Amino acid sequence: MSQWTISNSADLYRIEGWGAGFFKINDKGNVAVSPDANGGSIDLCNIVEDLVRRGVKPPHLIRFDGIIRQRAKIIYDSFDKAISEFSYQGNYTLTYPVKVNTQHSVVESVRQCANGRKIGLEVGSKPELLSVLAVHNTPNGLLLCNGYKDYQFIELALMASHLGLRPIVTVEQLYELDTILRASEATGITPEIGLRMNPSSRGAGRWSSSAGENAKFGLALYEIIEAVKQLKARGMESCVKLLHFHMGSQITSINAIKKVMQEAARVYTELRKLCPGLEFLDVGGGLGVDYDGSRTNFDSSMNYTTEQYARDVVWEIASACDEANVPHPNIISESGRALVAHHAVLVTEVMDVAEVPDPPESIEIDSARDDKLVELVNLYNDLSIKNCHETFSDALSSREELLQRFVQGNISLEDRAFAELTLRHLFTRINNLKQSLKHVPEDFEALEGMLKDTYFCNFSVFQSILDHWAIEQLFPIMPIHRLAAQPTRKAVIADLTCDSDGKIDKFIDLRGIQRYIDLHPYRGDQPYYIGVFLVGAYQECLGNLHNLFGDTNAVHVELDEDGIPAITSIIEGDTIKEVLGYAQYTGEELLSGINYSIDRAVRGGMMSAESSAKFMQRYKESLGGYTYLLWESPNSSFMPSNAPVETKRVANQG
Repeated sequence: MSQWTISNSADLYRIEGWGAGFFKINDKGNVAVSPDANGGSIDLCNIVEDLVRRGVKPPHLIRFDGIIRQRAKIIYDSFDKAISEFSYQGNYTLTYPVKVNTQHSVVESVRQCANGRKIGLEVGSKPELLSVLAVHNTPNGLLLCNGYKDYQFIELALMASHLGLRPIVTVEQLYELDTILRASEATGITPEIGLRMNPSSRGAGRWSSSAGENAKFGLALYEIIEAVKQLKARGMESCVKLLHFHMGSQITSINAIKKVMQEAARVYTELRKLCPGLEFLDVGGGLGVDYDGSRTNFDSSMNYTTEQYARDVVWEIASACDEANVPHPNIISESGRALVAHHAVLVTEVMDVAEVPDPPESIEIDSARDDKLVELVNLYNDLSIKNCHETFSDALSSREELLQRFVQGNISLEDRAFAELTLRHLFTRINNLKQSLKHVPEDFEALEGMLKDTYFCNFSVFQSILDHWAIEQLFPIMPIHRLAAQPTRKAVIADLTCDSDGKIDKFIDLRGIQRYIDLHPYRGDQPYYIGVFLVGAYQECLGNLHNLFGDTNAVHVELDEDGIPAITSIIEGDTIKEVLGYAQYTGEELLSGINYSIDRAVRGGMMSAESSAKFMQRYKESLGGYTYLLWESPNSSFMPSNAPVETKRVANQG
C-alpha cells in the first residue's frame, strides 16, 4: 500500500482512456478537470468543498462549459481537415439536437460554444420548438424541425423565417407533406423541406434498430419518390433542400458508419438530379463517446476517433458525388452526444457503508453447541490453500442445512446469526486464498457477489443516471479525491430510493463489465465524494421523479481570463414543494391539510400548542427544502480549516 501512486489510480479507473484529455489526477490525488485549450485545470474536490461552504449541498451536477467549446472545436476541426484533404466543395455545420440535453443553460452554452462558427439547432417536438424560437437568435441560423408534426408545429416553423432563422421542415411520414403545403399556402411562406430516408443498412451498437426495416422514422424510397412527384405537380420540387437519415445513437463501429454512408450518399446523388435545389445532406447523429476508454466496438465504446469519423463521412459523400457528376452537398451532423456528454459530472457523497467484516484468525465455539455449527467452525479453522475448494463446497452445503434447521425451529436466532457471520468470514478467507491458486475453480466466481461492500450515496439513479438502470449504460465512476492512496474495498453503490434497482453494480472494465468498484475505506470524520462522469447527454432530460427525488443542484464552472476557477452559476435543484406540484399536490392544499390535522391533534390533546408551532415550522421549512438528504453528520460538515479555496466567488447567475 505504501507504494501506491496516483498513476496506479489512473490505471485502475482508466481515466486516461475515457477522460479524453479533460480529466486527470493531480499531484494532490484529486480529480482535475482541464476544460479549455490553454492548459489550465480545476480541482474538482476543491469545487465541491467550496460549494459545501456556501451551503450548496450534494449531490451536485457540475458543468464545465469550456468542455463543450472544446468538443465543438474538435468536431469542426476534424471536418475542416477532411474537407481540405479531399478538396471537398461543400461546407460543414454542426447541429445540436435539443433532446440530448434540453436544459436552458446547456442550450445557451452550446449556442455560444463555436467561437464564431454557426451551430444549428434541431427540435423534435412542439415544446422544443417553442423553447428554441425564444433563444435561437443567430442570423440565418439553421433550425431543423424533425419528429412528428401537427399543423401548428409546421406553421410556427415556417414563420420562424420571419425571425431571421432558416427553418427546414423534415418530412418523417408522408402525410406531413400535405400539412406542410397547406401551412405554406395559408402563411404565404415558401417552405424549405427535408426528406428523411430510412436506410436499409443498419448501424452498430445498442441503437442499431434506429435504421432498417422496422425503424420508427423515415420514408421508404418509394415514399420519397411519391413526395417528389407531389411537389413536382405543384412546381415546388426546388423546395427540397435537405436529405436526412439517422443510423442510430452511439454507433460503435466505423465499418457500420461507412456502410450506411455509402447507401445514403448514393440516394443523395439520385435525388439531387430530381430536385435541383437540394443542398444539404444531414448524416444525423451516431458519433460515439468512449465511455469505458477501451476504443472497441463494445456498446459503451467506439473503435474510431472523431477525425476518422469525419474523414469517412466526407470521403464517402465526395466519392459518390464525383462518380455521379453531382455537386458536393453541405454536410450537417447532429452530433449531440459527442458534443455535450463529457461536460457534466455528478458528484455524490457517501452517507454510510455496509461493509463485509474482516475475518479473524480463528473462531472459538463451545463443543456443546449444535453439531452443524461446530462443523462450520472447524471448516473455518482448518482452511488452507490445499483444501479451499473442498471447504467452499462443504460451506455451501452447511449454509443450506443450517437455514433449514432454523426454519424448522431446531436452532435459535442467535445460532442462525452466528452461522451467517461465520460463513461470511469463511467466504472472505477463501476469496483471499484464491489469489494464490494457479487455477481458480469456476464456482469461485460466485464469491465476488457475496463479498462486496455497499456504499450508500446521496442521489437517485432514476433521476440522474437513468440510462444505467434502463439500458445498462456504463458510465465512468471513481472517487474524486484520496487517489494517492490505494482503494482497498470492493463495493457496489446504492442510492436513496426505496427500490432494489436503485443501485450501480456494473462498472467499466477493459475486458467488458466489472461487477464492483474499488473504493477507499469509509471514514466517519471526513466526507467521501464519488463522481459519475460523462453524464451530460440525455440523463437530465430522461430522469424521472421516482420517490419524488428531483433535479439536483447544478453548477457551472469556468476558468477565467487569469486561469482561475470560477463558479459562474448555481442553479438550485428542485424543492419538495416543486416535485409535489408535479404530482398534483398544490402548496395551498398541503398547508390547508396539515393545518387541519394539527388543529385536530391540539384539540384532541395529542399535541401541545408549542409542539404544533414547531411542527408547522419544520413542515414549511421542509417544503421549501432540497429533495435530497441534508446530511448533518460529521461526514458532510467536516472541512479542514486550512483547506485551500481555488475558486473565485462570483455573482450567482442561476
